[in-house]
Amino acid sequence: MKTNTQAKEEKSDNKQKKVEAEINDADFKPRMEQDIVLLGEEEKLKRLRWSVAVRYIMITVVCLIALISYEAGFQFDLIGVLIGATIAFIFNLASGLVYQTIYFPRYWPYIGIFLDMIVITLIVHATGGIESIFLPLYLLQLVGTNVHFSRVAAPLNLVFGGIMFVLMIILEYHGILPHNSILIIREDLYLNELYLFGMGFTMLCLMGISTYRSGYVVRSLSTVEAELLKANQELIRLNRIYSKVNRRLKEVDQMKTEFISVASHQMRTPLSATKWVIRMLLDGDLGTLNPQQREMLNKGYQTNERMIMLINDLLNVSRIEEGRFQYRFVHMSLEEIIESVVQEMYNVIKKKGIKFEYKKPKAPVQKVNIDPQKIRLAIQNLFDNALKYTPSGGRVVISLKQDKDQLIFSITDSGVGIPTQQQGRIFSKFFRADNVIRMQTDGSGLGLFIVKSIMDNHKGNTWFESIEGKGTTFYFTLPIKSADQTNSQFEQFIKSM
Repeated sequence: MKTNTQAKEEKSDNKQKKVEAEINDADFKPRMEQDIVLLGEEEKLKRLRWSVAVRYIMITVVCLIALISYEAGFQFDLIGVLIGATIAFIFNLASGLVYQTIYFPRYWPYIGIFLDMIVITLIVHATGGIESIFLPLYLLQLVGTNVHFSRVAAPLNLVFGGIMFVLMIILEYHGILPHNSILIIREDLYLNELYLFGMGFTMLCLMGISTYRSGYVVRSLSTVEAELLKANQELIRLNRIYSKVNRRLKEVDQMKTEFISVASHQMRTPLSATKWVIRMLLDGDLGTLNPQQREMLNKGYQTNERMIMLINDLLNVSRIEEGRFQYRFVHMSLEEIIESVVQEMYNVIKKKGIKFEYKKPKAPVQKVNIDPQKIRLAIQNLFDNALKYTPSGGRVVISLKQDKDQLIFSITDSGVGIPTQQQGRIFSKFFRADNVIRMQTDGSGLGLFIVKSIMDNHKGNTWFESIEGKGTTFYFTLPIKSADQTNSQFEQFIKSM
């Protein structure tokens, strides 16, 4: 038969193996790469949809300019312009439908950029050819191709657009295509070889430069984008690993808490029994003790008492973490609790030869809404630390005062203090400063964690001031609440039962 401990260990090992299997899963990397590919596809689709919107804008602008120019007296083939715009518009409608899904034909964008060049050439031819006011459309289209499409598309578009432009000039020059002359410009300009060469060469150069410059920008952005994708890929991988590890840590922490709770309960019973047996022996219930026997039993009693205190601390921490550290608030005086704790500690103070002072408030302070058992535990922990880490002949001072709507409690000692570099961890579980470990081997490192938790649940603040080698002062505050608020909280507690 397996014990509960063995069963828990097997369960823990199985969970660990499961986590490791998930992290090292052969499908893990492919899934991650699929996510990155999908991200790239979505970005590409977004650009293509944007190109559809830009094409609509360009069609509208070209049509408006053509109509205004025609009304202003420019004589050109308006029907040809409108035919070109209509072709582009119909293709754009189709593109809008095609790009609704991520799974579209990969050749479709290339049809679009080549069709754009054909339409632009048609519009340029209809508005004067080499004299056209729409020649810059070639440049805009090339830049747009670089921005929205792949690196291969831009050079192909440059070659295709250049061929279309030069072919149009040659066909018009030889009269194969009719030249639509703009009347405000010399009618024979399209026959001027020097002008044709200069204008054609200039346009081709501008087209090439536009392609190169926009391509350079796009390539730079693509490089940055690739680096970001790599970083994103790594973040996705790490996030998945950390999520699994974090779940595992929570499971381990829960198992640890459960183990501490069970083990502490099991240990407290025999320790309590041992305590009372030793107490009976010391009280002489079973016969008179000689001095040597009494000394040995006293040492055993003190050791047993320290073990019980450690077990109680472990149980309290376990209850805090599981949300079972219940509070029962009452409206009472904090001074009563302080004086009671001082009386309990009086023998320790006297035995150690510590100079003690309790600075009572000059005027009676208001009562506060507290759980007396929890506040007593917090003050005991602070007092115990002050006495434990203050050498014989040292000084411990307790103070209580009222400041507007809160009470401020402080306890100052002239003990070893806390090293500066370790002060940030002082309220952590199981933490003890290096200098006190060398001084006192006993201690759980849980007392201040419990104090902080208690004060947080009382809506108070906890802090300290310390100089290593000179001493430490711990403070906590408790808010002052009216009797009405206290009664209201008491009523809520009764209703919740």
